[in-house]
Amino acid sequence: MPKRLVAAAVLSATILVPALSSRAADETPPLPHRQWSFEGIFGTYDRASAQRGFQVYKEVCSVCHPVKHLFFRDLADLGYSEDEVKAIASTYEVTDGPNDQGQMYQRPARPSDPIPGPFPNDLAARAANNGALPPDLSMIVKAREGGPDYIFGLLNGYKDPPTGFNLLPG
Repeated sequence: MPKRLVAAAVLSATILVPALSSRAADETPPLPHRQWSFEGIFGTYDRASAQRGFQVYKEVCSVCHPVKHLFFRDLADLGYSEDEVKAIASTYEVTDGPNDQGQMYQRPARPSDPIPGPFPNDLAARAANNGALPPDLSMIVKAREGGPDYIFGLLNGYKDPPTGFNLLPG
């Protein structure tokens, strides 16, 4: 009886251990958790940090990623005054119309306009990104499990490549 038990243990170990180790290699590492100022019932947003976040979006992320569900007027929630929102909106051009001749035309954006994306449609976005559609960032925190921890982990999780791994230039 003990020989059968030993044989069963050895057999299960030879089958299960490689399966468990390969599964562990495929598992996603845990998200880094931070204490966010906006957590909890008495949480608050750091307006200066939120405005820096919009600046980073505007200067870096907006080249690829749209924010389809945000309007210029939403920038008031980040602490911008009405005049600042108008000034920011006026730096963008939006398509409007048709005019009296039935033509669409470009005009400076207003606070009531949605923030324009970098591409006219999803097909153009895919064509510019080797077939990949860049995700819309307007609801990304709500769309990803882990929310702000996911975004923090994504932005801070890049490390130097392993030795011998050649990255493409640029």
